[in-house]
Amino acid sequence: MRGGKGWKSIGVREEVKKIIDEIAKRRGWKKYQVVELAIRQFAKEQKYGKKEKKYHWGYDIDRELWYAFKLVNSIAQLKFAVEEFNDEDRVSFYKKLTMQTISQIEERLGVDLDNVRKAVEKFLENPTGRSKADLNDETKIAMARILFQ
Repeated sequence: MRGGKGWKSIGVREEVKKIIDEIAKRRGWKKYQVVELAIRQFAKEQKYGKKEKKYHWGYDIDRELWYAFKLVNSIAQLKFAVEEFNDEDRVSFYKKLTMQTISQIEERLGVDLDNVRKAVEKFLENPTGRSKADLNDETKIAMARILFQ
C-alpha cells in the first residue's frame, strides 16, 4: 500500500537501491523491511543523551526483551495448539491470549503490530506452510520493532 496513510517516499542512490534489492531478495523480505531494520540498527548504535529516550538504546531493554519474548511465546503456543491439537476451544483460548499480548505491546510500548494480528488471522483461516511462514516473518519483524524502537 505504498503512498497510503503512513507511507512516505525517500530517494536513495542507485547503488544503495541495489543493496536493498539484493538483501530483500536474499531474505525474502519486502524492501521497506530492509530499510526499516537498517535504520533501527543505526539508531541503536548512536549515542543519545538521557533526555532523548525515544531513540536511546539500552533504556528499558529488559522490558523490551520481555515483551519480545512474550510475543514469540504467544505465537508459538498458538501455532502448537493449531498444529498438535486442532481443538477449537484450545485454539480459541490461545488466540485470545495472543491477541491480548499484541494489544498489550501496542498499548504499553507504542509498537504497531497490526501486521502480526493480520498474519495470525490468516494462519488461523488456513494453517498452511505459506501462512505459517508469513506469521513467522511478521513475528521476527515485530521483535525487531519492539527491541529497536
